[in-house]
Amino acid sequence: MKWLAVFALALLAACSGTRALQASKTVPYATLEQTVQPGSSTREQVRAALGDSTAIRFDSGNEVWSYNYPTAAGAHGEFVILFGADGVVRKVRSGEVYRLKK
Repeated sequence: MKWLAVFALALLAACSGTRALQASKTVPYATLEQTVQPGSSTREQVRAALGDSTAIRFDSGNEVWSYNYPTAAGAHGEFVILFGADGVVRKVRSGEVYRLKK
């Protein structure tokens, strides 16, 4: 079951594009890192601290949320959070998605 959650998270991060990125809320990376703690942060705590985000819900009860964060030199990153069916953060993944042309 763990591999399925990791696969879903990786697939979501790999498939994210401009449309998904624009729909997500932009939050400073330091805030994301401080707020979201795998194994202890809950869905309600994350929503209260960061607000609503782009979300994908699975029949299993798991949810994947994504937020944007600005990076150096005009790049944007995506911070993806996997919540278990119990509402607790299971995994997070982050990385640069694309660079804006100036």
